[in-house]
Amino acid sequence: MSEPTVFKILSAQTELKKALGDRIFNSSAPIGTKTPYLVWQGIGSTPENTLDCGTINENGGYQFVIWGHETQIPKLNELRKLARQTLEDAGLYYVGKHPDGEDTETKLRSRGFDMNWWD
Repeated sequence: MSEPTVFKILSAQTELKKALGDRIFNSSAPIGTKTPYLVWQGIGSTPENTLDCGTINENGGYQFVIWGHETQIPKLNELRKLARQTLEDAGLYYVGKHPDGEDTETKLRSRGFDMNWWD
């Protein structure tokens, strides 16, 4: 799944677009990005191999994390659920939530989840 595809799927959802704007990033967000924002990355894949013709499909894993300030935690939880539902509607498979996180340097909190996509 490509960066433009993820951005297109998530930014097409009205409430996500309103909350995140263009703040959907592959790998990392620029320092000082307004919160909340979403960062995603590929976390590996499992190829589906056959003996007669090699890999025919690949199940790619993707990690999504929404970052914001402590005062935004209820909104972060809402956005996580909405992003998950939006990606599921687009054909990705939900794998599960991450433990809630905190970046001690930036003092930002995170709410994340993993999805799979068959390429």
